[in-house]
Amino acid sequence: MCGILGIISYQKPISEKEIDLLTNTLSRRGPDDRGIFSDGKVSFGHRRLSVIDLVSGHQPMKSKDGKQIIVYNGEIYNYLQIKKQLTVLGINFNTTSDTEVILEAYRALGFEKMLSFLEGMFAFALYDIEKNLVYLVRDRFGEKPLYYYKNNTKFYFASELKALELIISNRSINLTALNLFFALTYIPAPYTIYNDVYKLQQGHYLKIGLNGNTELKNYYNLAEIINSNELITDYEEAKSELKELLFDSVKARLISDVPLGAFLSGGIDSSIISSIMAQHANKPIKTFTIGFKEKQYDESERAALVAKHIGSEHTIKFIDHNDILKTIDEVIDYFDEPFGDSSALPTYFVSKMTKEYVTVALTGDCGDELFGGYEKYLAAYYVNRFKRLPSPLQGLIKSTISLIPHTPFTNSFLRKTKKVINNAGLTHFDLHFNLMSLGFGEEERKSLLNSDYFETVKSFVLNYYDSIYRNEPMDKGFYTDINVVLEGDMLTKVDRMSMINSLETRVPFLDSKIVEFSQRLPLEFKISGTQQKKILKDTFGYLLPEETLKFSKRGFGIPINLWFRNELRPELEKVLNPSLIEKQDIFDYNAIKKIFDEHMSGKENHTSKLWCLYVFQKWYAKHF
Repeated sequence: MCGILGIISYQKPISEKEIDLLTNTLSRRGPDDRGIFSDGKVSFGHRRLSVIDLVSGHQPMKSKDGKQIIVYNGEIYNYLQIKKQLTVLGINFNTTSDTEVILEAYRALGFEKMLSFLEGMFAFALYDIEKNLVYLVRDRFGEKPLYYYKNNTKFYFASELKALELIISNRSINLTALNLFFALTYIPAPYTIYNDVYKLQQGHYLKIGLNGNTELKNYYNLAEIINSNELITDYEEAKSELKELLFDSVKARLISDVPLGAFLSGGIDSSIISSIMAQHANKPIKTFTIGFKEKQYDESERAALVAKHIGSEHTIKFIDHNDILKTIDEVIDYFDEPFGDSSALPTYFVSKMTKEYVTVALTGDCGDELFGGYEKYLAAYYVNRFKRLPSPLQGLIKSTISLIPHTPFTNSFLRKTKKVINNAGLTHFDLHFNLMSLGFGEEERKSLLNSDYFETVKSFVLNYYDSIYRNEPMDKGFYTDINVVLEGDMLTKVDRMSMINSLETRVPFLDSKIVEFSQRLPLEFKISGTQQKKILKDTFGYLLPEETLKFSKRGFGIPINLWFRNELRPELEKVLNPSLIEKQDIFDYNAIKKIFDEHMSGKENHTSKLWCLYVFQKWYAKHF
C-alpha cells in the first residue's frame, strides 16, 4: 500500500520543493521507498509500502517509451490474468508489479476498457503526455482514498487530506459536511470538512486537461447493474455460487511477496475469512485479536475458539482506558477531518499489533452490509413486516403489548417491540435514514448547530436510496449503505488505522462479483425470522465451531460510554467548556450541556453524540 499525490500547473512550472514537501506528509502510508516525477507542468510524488515486486516496483513508473506516467496506490488482484492476456497481444513486461500492468493495459486497451478489467482496491493518477491529460481514478467501492483541490493556477490531489492542508489558504468549514458528520458520524464522498476540497467518489474518474478543464465520470454504476439483474430464486444454487466466489476472492488476496495474516474478532465474517484462508494455506496462518478487560465488550474468547478450531497462530492483546488515553489524539488527528466511529481505536490497536508480525492482513469487513448483519437491518425487517399486517391485527398487537407488565424478564422484549410499533408510521426511507443515522437527528442538529444546511443530509442519502427500483425497501437500504456507510465509515476507518501503522489490509467480501451477487439475493436469503446473514451461515457453517454460529453479534466497539462517565470525563469537560464553545460560535452550548448532563446522570446514553463532539473539538483545536 502506498501514498500518492500530484500537482498540475496551468501557468508557472512546479517547484521541486513544493512536491517534495507534500510527498513527505505521506510517509506513514509508504515507509519503504520514495519517488518523484516532474516535467514542470505535472508532478507526481509517491511513498511506497512494498508488497509485490519489492525490487523493481519503484514509482512513479514510466511506460517503455516514456509517453505515460503512473502513480498508484493499491492492489489489482487479477493483475496476473490481465498480464497473461496482454502477453498474448505481444506485450513484454520489465517488472512483476501490478503497476506496470495498469500502464500497459491503458496503452493496449484504452482508458475505459482498461478500468473495466481492474478488480481490486486502488487510487491512481495516469499522465498521458501526448494527450496533455491526467486521469485520476478511485476503485469501485472506495477502499483507497483520493482527495483533490483546485485553485486558479493549480490542481492538487493526494491520498490524505493532510497533504492538501499545507497549500490551502483561508480554510473554512463546509456546512453540508458539518451536518453530515453530526448526523452520520462521518463525512462521505464527495465532501470533506473543508470548502473547495473534495473526495473523489468511489467508482469515478476525473479527467483533467493541462488547461484546467475537468470532467467527472462514473465508470462503475452498481445501481444500473442491480436494476438490470434478476433475483436468484434457487437457494442451493446461491449457496454454491457464494462458496465459489468467496473462496476465489480470498485466494486472490493471498498473493504477496511479504507475510500475511488476518484480523479475527470471533464474529461470523472474520471467522469465515480466516477459515477459508487456513484452507488455502500450507502452514498455520497468523490471526490477531484485540480484547478488553470489560467483559461485555470482549470477544477474545470467541476469537480464541475459532483460532483453535482452524489451527492458527493466534495473538491477543488486551487494552484498557490507559491505552486509549495515550493514543486517542494520534488516532483522531490521522483522519485529518472529524471521524466519529469510535471503533477506529481498537482497529488502530489490532493494526499496530498485526504489523509487528506481518505486512498484509485480510479482514472480515463488509459482510454485514452485504448480507444483512447489523441490528438495524433486523429492526427494519420487523417494522416492515408489522406495516404489512392488516390494521385490526396491528391494533390488537398494540393493545396486547400495553397490557404486559414491565419486569426484568419482559423489559428487553417490550422495549424492542414498542420501538417496532413506534417506527411503523415512518416511510420506508425515513425508517432506514433514522436507523443509519448514529449521530444527531435533524431537530437535534437545529438545536446544536449555529448554522443551516440541515436538510442536505436527507437529500444526499435519498439520492442513493431512490436509485434502486425494487419493491423490497430493504434492498434500497442495502445499496445505500454500500455507497454511504462503507465508503464514508468502514473503509475509511480501516484504511487510515492500518496505514498509520504501515499495514496493508485486504477485504475479500468486497470483490465486485461478491457485491453484485449479494444484491441479487432476495431478502429471505439474508434474514429469516431472527436469523441474520442466513446464507453466510448456511454456506460456511461447516468451517466454524458450532458455538460461533450461535453467538449474537457484537460490534467492534469500546466502552466509551463507561469511560466518559469515569476516566475520560475530565478530558471531555475540558474540550466542551462553555468559554471555548462560545468562542467557536459553531454550537449552542445549552444543547451540549443537556446532552452531557443526561449522559452523566445515566438518564440517557448519548455516547455516540458525545464522541462526535469530542472528536470535532479535538480536530478543531488542531486545525483552526
